[in-house]
Amino acid sequence: MECTHRLRAEGGIEGARPADFGQKSRVGSAAGGKRVSDHLKRITVPRSWNVGRKAHFWATKPKPGPHSLEGSVPLAMVLRDYLHVCDTAREARRILGNGDVLLDQRVVRDPKRGIGLMDVISLPAIKANFRCLLDHHGRLHFSEIKGVAAKWKLLRIEGKTTLRGGKTQLNLHDGSNLLSDKEVNTGDVLQLALPGLNVKKILKFSKGAPALVTGGAHVGTIALLEEAVETRSPRPNVVRFAEFETLKQYAFVVGAKKALVEEVAV
Repeated sequence: MECTHRLRAEGGIEGARPADFGQKSRVGSAAGGKRVSDHLKRITVPRSWNVGRKAHFWATKPKPGPHSLEGSVPLAMVLRDYLHVCDTAREARRILGNGDVLLDQRVVRDPKRGIGLMDVISLPAIKANFRCLLDHHGRLHFSEIKGVAAKWKLLRIEGKTTLRGGKTQLNLHDGSNLLSDKEVNTGDVLQLALPGLNVKKILKFSKGAPALVTGGAHVGTIALLEEAVETRSPRPNVVRFAEFETLKQYAFVVGAKKALVEEVAV
């Protein structure tokens, strides 16, 4: 559900003034003497961005962060092009500067902060919350959520690292790390309370668990896991569902028996 309200720069609600969102590309230096643009041309933005490619010439480029370029959208564009709470980049920056936007229940002010899968955006001024999911075209979609659903987040375990002293650090899909002594495996998903990141529940990567497909021909589908197949070759491991199979890396568990998030019907 799209939010049709407008956030006033000072914290209220009003209609926003139309203006050009794009800015002229700035150029910076990178390793090897190459020069890298701080912006993207709209015509070349990743396919996962559900934005008009010809509405403006430039698109804001997300800063390097927890999500990849293909898997994230800059926060300023989320406010303008997805949630429609403002019409210009200037208004988006003003809203962020006033502390009117929460990311995972913490104030965020950087307009270039990349927002990706399972991130939770909250707008307290209009009492609206959104979770970033994927639709059936592989595009990032912000689904409105209510009440306590905005107080938790799902994070997949991508790896485990043993630290000094024998402590185990869990490496999560959004780039964050968490110290834990719980019995978990790579591929399991943690349901964490926000903003403290305390573990509420462990969603095991096992038969019968509902999983969101994050890539391939069936992207955006939520189905029950039937079998995980480990291949003894350079080919990647796969998982099987009732009607199809996909790469194991594309299976993101979203519940124990019932899915905690809804499939995006777009």
